[in-house]
Amino acid sequence: MSARVRVEPKTSRLYLDLHIDGRRKKVTSHLPDTPRNRQILEAKAETIERELFLGTFDLERHFPTKKTKPVTFKELYEEWKKKKTNEVSPLTLEWYEEVGEGKILPFWGSKRLTDFSHSGFDTFKAGLLEQKLAPRTVNIVLMRLREMLRMAYQRGYLTEDRSSWVVKVRDSRSEIFPLSFEEKERLLMALSVRWRPYFVVAFGTGLRPSEQIALKWEAIDWGRNKILVREGWRHGQRTRLKTRASQREVDMLPAVRKALEAQRVIAGGSTLVFPNSRGQHINVNNFRRRIWYATLDRAKLRQRDFYNTRHTFATHALASGEDPGWVAKMLGHTTLTMLVTRYYQYVPNLTRKDGSLLAKWLDKGRKTP
Repeated sequence: MSARVRVEPKTSRLYLDLHIDGRRKKVTSHLPDTPRNRQILEAKAETIERELFLGTFDLERHFPTKKTKPVTFKELYEEWKKKKTNEVSPLTLEWYEEVGEGKILPFWGSKRLTDFSHSGFDTFKAGLLEQKLAPRTVNIVLMRLREMLRMAYQRGYLTEDRSSWVVKVRDSRSEIFPLSFEEKERLLMALSVRWRPYFVVAFGTGLRPSEQIALKWEAIDWGRNKILVREGWRHGQRTRLKTRASQREVDMLPAVRKALEAQRVIAGGSTLVFPNSRGQHINVNNFRRRIWYATLDRAKLRQRDFYNTRHTFATHALASGEDPGWVAKMLGHTTLTMLVTRYYQYVPNLTRKDGSLLAKWLDKGRKTP
């Protein structure tokens, strides 16, 4: 077993002459025969001989096989999916696969990357809308397609960036229905003692249902009055949080602390703060149907999505005059934009339209010497 630096007589290019297990392999370097290039290849040859002696030599590692560029969307999708494997959680990857293999590839799979056109995209988009998918679902599909096209351009598979050709549909966010202060009290009174602490914490922290279901006692910092939000629980498995800002410390208000103290008895020996009757994670679909919707009925309240526990916290905090920056931090938002656009109309203290406060300050300014 050996590795030698040799020169091709006709081209004067250097190459490595490898003898491995009785077989000879010629690896062309395309480097001209110069002292510096010989020095580079001789160093590599020495490394290869050492690895051959130790039995650790890997030909592919030293001389990777040149991979052909993706030509079709199917080939691009496989490369994109491999990239995403190292970037997202297994659950998110499953969703991406459902979108890619269920929505994108049936239309684009066999087509060449260079076949992507405005008219082709319009036909694809129309097909999605014909399936009567929600606008948000359509946009999720389109965002994945856009990511694939952007990667194709960044890696040189397309000579122009066609990702901007992917135009999303208008998505008017679903209306939210936070409970009023009085409605919240009615709902809490209609709950059994078993589940009242859960909703006191939900209404008092703004935790997402997935964050609350995943919450463990080790994440409760009693000394600092903080709840450490570090993970979620969806579809029967632990998940990453929605955004980087979602990993946060939530202040434990007095009512929340009291509810958690009561919950320690209810939870028994479970490591989870809010376990089911078997000490395991709550099944959110079952919980939503049997507890949330059923309690709304008993309290004679309008049916609304489970996520409105979070919306209720936000609107109550803002209506009480709390600093919007603090509210955003509790919710895991990085800016105040979401608060302003999402909750403005539900906050009486923020919707004064008579200009009385401004008039007061202007009058005060005129009286100042």
